[in-house]
Amino acid sequence: MIEMSRISYTENIKLLIASSLIASLIFTLFYTKYAHGEAETLTVTVQSSLSFSAASNNFGNITPGTAKFATTTLSVTTNNTAGWNIVLSGDDQATSNEVCDLDSDASAGITDQTEWVNGAATTTAGNAVQIGSFANSGDVLAFRVMSASGTAPFRAGSWWGTTDSYTDSATTLWAGIASSTVSRQIGNAGTGSYSASEHLSTVLYYLDVPATQQTGAYSCPLTYTATAN
Repeated sequence: MIEMSRISYTENIKLLIASSLIASLIFTLFYTKYAHGEAETLTVTVQSSLSFSAASNNFGNITPGTAKFATTTLSVTTNNTAGWNIVLSGDDQATSNEVCDLDSDASAGITDQTEWVNGAATTTAGNAVQIGSFANSGDVLAFRVMSASGTAPFRAGSWWGTTDSYTDSATTLWAGIASSTVSRQIGNAGTGSYSASEHLSTVLYYLDVPATQQTGAYSCPLTYTATAN
């Protein structure tokens, strides 16, 4: 009996020691996990977006010798911090085919002003000129970006002049519409022009024809393209 009690006591001591070790191990593992916690960082990239639309007021009827004007309003909304640019081209404009063709005879067209060539930057002049400088006495189709409307960096006074005169003015500059093979920028709102609001700009067209211009309806298809920089 005494021997059996001694064994039971010994086993109890072993069980107590084992329980203490297990408890100690659990505590150590818990402490180690807490001491080596990891930090997480969430990242996200906001993609660039751009929406664009154009609405035009047409020339209507024109009498030879009396200039008429029409407009296109450009609307751009973008979140691109580097800004945006717009190019313009005439769908039918080429060496042998003018922007405006007679609907009933595509070989009969309205004379274009010298095709627009923009400067390397909006601060560098392009080849736009005042009406009085037109070699064909102003019997042409020409265009410009108005200075009285639109995002300031897009207006480019060096390209189009600083005033919106409807008569001959040295500070109101005009050019011919570029062909579809060499469509060129008409404005560039670069870095620093970002805003969440809609950007509106107006393109002004000038048109006069000689007395010899064939009568009838003419169509002048154009393409505007807005691109994020």
